[in-house]
Amino acid sequence: MKKLPQSKFLEPEDIGSIQEEALVIHQRKGTNNNQLIVFVHGLGGSRYGKKATWGKFPAFIFEDLPQLDVGLYKYRTLLGRLKFWKSVDLRVEAQVFADLIRDELSNYMSVILVGHSMGGLLCKAAISRLVRNNEQDTLSRISGLILMATPQLGSMSVPKLLAPLSPDSRALKPHGEFIGEINNTFENYLDCDERIGGVDRVTIPTWAVLGASDFWVDQISSGIGLASNRKKIVRGSHTEIVKPEDKNSGTYSWVRDRIKMSLGRFKYDVFIASAMAGLETEEQYQQQRKDVLELQRLLKDTCNFQSIFYAGRNLESKAEFEAQDIALEDDVRALSESKYFLLLYPQKLVSSVIFEAGLALALGKPSVYFVRERNHLPFLMAKAEQASLMTRVKIYEYATRDDIAKLIKIHGARLWFRR
Repeated sequence: MKKLPQSKFLEPEDIGSIQEEALVIHQRKGTNNNQLIVFVHGLGGSRYGKKATWGKFPAFIFEDLPQLDVGLYKYRTLLGRLKFWKSVDLRVEAQVFADLIRDELSNYMSVILVGHSMGGLLCKAAISRLVRNNEQDTLSRISGLILMATPQLGSMSVPKLLAPLSPDSRALKPHGEFIGEINNTFENYLDCDERIGGVDRVTIPTWAVLGASDFWVDQISSGIGLASNRKKIVRGSHTEIVKPEDKNSGTYSWVRDRIKMSLGRFKYDVFIASAMAGLETEEQYQQQRKDVLELQRLLKDTCNFQSIFYAGRNLESKAEFEAQDIALEDDVRALSESKYFLLLYPQKLVSSVIFEAGLALALGKPSVYFVRERNHLPFLMAKAEQASLMTRVKIYEYATRDDIAKLIKIHGARLWFRR
C-alpha cells in the first residue's frame, strides 16, 4: 500500500514505482482523515493513464469531499494474467482485499467501496469473506458499497470458449459457483438498506449504476437484489458510465450524493444512556449529569467523535424532564441514528436505560456497559457478552470515574470492537 500526500489529485509521476502496489491512496496535504473511498477497476481495467478505468471520477471526489482519502485498488486480470506466477484466482484476490481492509486500513473508521464491472464482484466477494470469517469489526467500518455495471449474476456476453482458459471468465460465468457463493452470503447475512438494522444481519448501504447501452452486463444482472430507489440507469456503455466528463454528469452527481449518504448514515457517533429519572435526589442527578458531561468531552477528545447524544445534556435538573411520550419518541429516533451505544450504570436501580440497552441490541448497535457491579444488571444483560450475536456487547466494572477514563484513553473507539 502506498500513500500520496497531495494538494490536488494527480497521477504518480513514476507509475512504474507503484505498479506492484495493491492500493494507492491519495491524501490531501495537512489532513488526517479517518474516512476512505476505494475505487476497484474491472476486467482488464487500470488505475492510471489515458485509458484509466475511472477517468476523472477520483479527482472529482478528491475535490468535492475533502474529508475523504481516495484509494485506487489494482489486481491482475485479462492480459495481466500472462505473468501467471503473479496471477491469482479471484477467490484468493477477494481474501487479499478483505485482509487489507481489515489490517492495513484499520485506522479508517469508514471505508466506502466503489467497484466497476468485475471490480464490483471483487468488492462483494471481499465482503462475503469478511462475513464468513465473522470479521464483524471490519464489516462495521464498511460504510457503503456502490456497484457500477457489475454482473451480479454473471455475464451472458463473455464467450463460453474462454472459460476453461481464463480464471476471469470462470468467475463471470452466469450462475456459476463463485457468483452463487457471493449472492447466498448477501441474501442470508446482509441488508443493503441503511434504515434496516438487527442483531443477526450486517447492514451495508448498497447502490447500483446501470448502463442503458451496456453490451456486457444486462440490467437484471447489474441491479438484482436492489429496490428501484437504490438503482440508477444512465445513458452510456459499459465503460462510459464510469468516466464522467464533468461534475454535472448524472452519474457523478448521483454517486457523489450516495457517498455523502454513506458518510452521514449516523447522525450520532454514540448514544449515552445514563439513569436520570430513576435517581432519588437532585444531588444524585447533578453528580451523574456532571460525570456524563465529562465523559462526553473525553469521548470527543479521545475517540474523535463529532456528535454524541445524551438526553440530559440540556436538562439541568430533574424537574425539567419532558413528557414521557415525547422523551420516548426522541430517544428511539436518536438511538436508531447512532452508531454505538454506551450505558453508564452506577448503581442498581429501576431505570429506562435498561429499555434503551435492549433497544440498542435489537437495532444491532455495538454496545459498551460501564457498571459498578455486573450483578446489578438484569440476568440476561449481565450475560449479554456470551450471546452469539452479530451485535457486540462489552461489560466493564469500574470503581471510580478514572477507571472509565483510563479505558477510553487506552482503547478509544476500539472499545466497541470485538476483543
